[in-house]
Amino acid sequence: MQLNFAMTTVPTIALWIVGLIIFGVGALLGYFNMNIEARKKLEAMETNTEILRAEAERKLEAAERKLEEAQLLRAQTPGASVDPGLLRIKSDKTIEMDGVPLSAATFTADKKKRLIELISLFRPFLDAPVQAPRPAQPTISPPTVPPAAQVTPPTPPALGSSLLGVPAAAAAKKDPEKEFKLLSIVQQIDTVLQKRMEGTPLEGQGIRLADSPAGAVEVYIGIQKFDSIDDVPDDAVKKAIRAAIAEWEQKYVPGL
Repeated sequence: MQLNFAMTTVPTIALWIVGLIIFGVGALLGYFNMNIEARKKLEAMETNTEILRAEAERKLEAAERKLEEAQLLRAQTPGASVDPGLLRIKSDKTIEMDGVPLSAATFTADKKKRLIELISLFRPFLDAPVQAPRPAQPTISPPTVPPAAQVTPPTPPALGSSLLGVPAAAAAKKDPEKEFKLLSIVQQIDTVLQKRMEGTPLEGQGIRLADSPAGAVEVYIGIQKFDSIDDVPDDAVKKAIRAAIAEWEQKYVPGL
């Protein structure tokens, strides 16, 4: 179809212009209507989101209140939360270790090592000197001695001389076995470890065991300190320490 502009009249052109104007107005109205609908939907979604968030916060606050009430009730209930502890002796003379009752039928080598570790926690208290209570004594003023009656104290015997008929060398002689038993458990194991490392590549690395302030075992390698044997990165050092512990248990732990 071809348009013959020569035969096109003015009313026809005006009709086309009016049609285009109407089409443009309709498009603009449709665009604005779509924007209004989209804005309404967005506002509705935002409103729903705020409602859901407020509902979630309300439920969270209610759950926190219930948790606080449960914790308070649990704390007020006697016997509701009892710490089993590491080692406990009940009134019926049954023993629990790490919350599990001990029995001869289920007493394994690992449990024995764990029991020795827990018993070593009592060592600082056993080694501490006991202060005996002293009875109150009345204060007695020393008698006044005239200057002429003062006696010069005797001169102590020279080093190496006999004391009460016992030679000084014999008095200074000590029993290594008794001295070993006076050491703490960790010091005893360290003594065994030092003997085992003699003549081995580990001898010159400054490896030693020491008591921690809490009564546990601290491992030193030179200036490095490790809070437990498992923290030592060198497998050879850990193997040597565990071998020393096994030798100490075999020689000095009764019943093995």
